[in-house]
Amino acid sequence: MENGTNTKKLTNSKNLFKIFHQNIRGLKSKVDKLSNSLLEYPNIMCLTEQRLKDYEIDNLLIDQFKLGSKFCRHEYKNGGVCIFVHKDLDFFSISLDKYCKEKDTEVYAVRLKITPVQLIILAIYKSPSGNFTNFLKNLDSILNT
Repeated sequence: MENGTNTKKLTNSKNLFKIFHQNIRGLKSKVDKLSNSLLEYPNIMCLTEQRLKDYEIDNLLIDQFKLGSKFCRHEYKNGGVCIFVHKDLDFFSISLDKYCKEKDTEVYAVRLKITPVQLIILAIYKSPSGNFTNFLKNLDSILNT
């Protein structure tokens, strides 16, 4: 897609840039309900506690969206984060694996280049049983990066 198209869509006063966040508490059984509940498609959907395995989320289809990035748990149940990007936007996935620790800090990001700005969108989750001090240290490190 040409950068001019992205800019035009995002600067039109009727089409503001929209980010949707939901602690979904299990995405697999809620895809249809999620799609049907959106009055307008956002540009970005950040979902926490998606509770899917890597192979499940890689094969998940949500109308009008591409999977931008994800973190799935391997040791514990539940948790996880993902970012879906509207199909018309160009993006790059940002791996934050070195900061991820199940329950403490589950995070991934995407970078969007929308002329004339660059946006970095983070989806981050800390389990109620996670270590809050570790979460804050990792968040500080991520933001300083």
